[in-house]
Amino acid sequence: TLLQTHLFRLSIVQLYSLTPGAYLQVKIPHSDVMTSSLGGSVALPCFVSLSSVSSSSIEPRVKWTVVSGGIEQQIVVARGQRVKVNEAFKDRAALLNYSSSPDDLTLWLSDVRSSDSGHYRCEVQQGLEDASDLVQLKVKGVVFHYRDALGRYAFSFPQALKACEAIGAEVATPDQLIAAYYDGYEQCDAGWLSDQYPIQVPRDGCYGDMDGQPGVRNYGTMDPNNLYDVYCFIDHMDGEVFFEPVPQQLSFPEAQSYCGSSGAALASTAQLYLAWSEGLDRCSPGWLSDGSVRYPIIAPRERCGGSQAGVKTVYRFSNQTGFPKTTSLHDVYCFRGAFLLLLMSYEQSVL
Repeated sequence: TLLQTHLFRLSIVQLYSLTPGAYLQVKIPHSDVMTSSLGGSVALPCFVSLSSVSSSSIEPRVKWTVVSGGIEQQIVVARGQRVKVNEAFKDRAALLNYSSSPDDLTLWLSDVRSSDSGHYRCEVQQGLEDASDLVQLKVKGVVFHYRDALGRYAFSFPQALKACEAIGAEVATPDQLIAAYYDGYEQCDAGWLSDQYPIQVPRDGCYGDMDGQPGVRNYGTMDPNNLYDVYCFIDHMDGEVFFEPVPQQLSFPEAQSYCGSSGAALASTAQLYLAWSEGLDRCSPGWLSDGSVRYPIIAPRERCGGSQAGVKTVYRFSNQTGFPKTTSLHDVYCFRGAFLLLLMSYEQSVL
């Protein structure tokens, strides 16, 4: 009966209070947000202390799930030596030490994507008992296509390395590009890393070695003196990108002076891409430190670059090449370093 069930549960609660440590416990020994770089790997630690109250003959059921974008998705379920990985995480997720140490439920996640960001739950059921713990994972970093100001396919491999470095980034790895592709990134331009380019929707002129199929195209190992664009990557910056509407739009030299007057500098292309990946949305083309003009869009709208989210670029020519003339007028994106941010915070706190 309902009363008997209630009394049974009450007796278990009373037993727990008399025997500390006897009940099922699950612990993730990491209270802060865990981070991983795009395309990398991460181990989410979780440990279980099995109950001495429940029957020892009952094998515990282990489950990892993730809540991302308001949707909960199962990653892996295990009981005894039976482990089942969700097809969506096939070849990417595993219980790292579970087969040799059943109390270690650490989840290994490889080829990490931005869409893997979320709240991860480690849950164990043993008999009538159920325990769980949570940890948040934030995947950082963004891959972006970069083209020389003079035109398409202008970088040798050494020049590509310098181009990414000059804008505060590094050349992306194949793993980073592939992770970005699985998150929906698409670009029909061959670029240095391992000279690959990602295509979600095959179309004329974008076939590469994939025979019209979706995927990351690969030309194979190329002469480093050959000329292509480049795919760059950034996953951190010591400061913040900010946008402030100016009374009137500025030329490139005026934009440099404007940022400098507030103790900041023109933001780099890489910094703007990272700020976009972290939520910056502005429908205002603005100057950047390399002389390009771009603007970040999170929520697509027709009057702001069309139906796709991303960092939009204003080109000089209709074939999508060339940076605007330095005398043309635009808004501006500035970058304020971490030290200045700290100083400003201190000044505000003493006012």
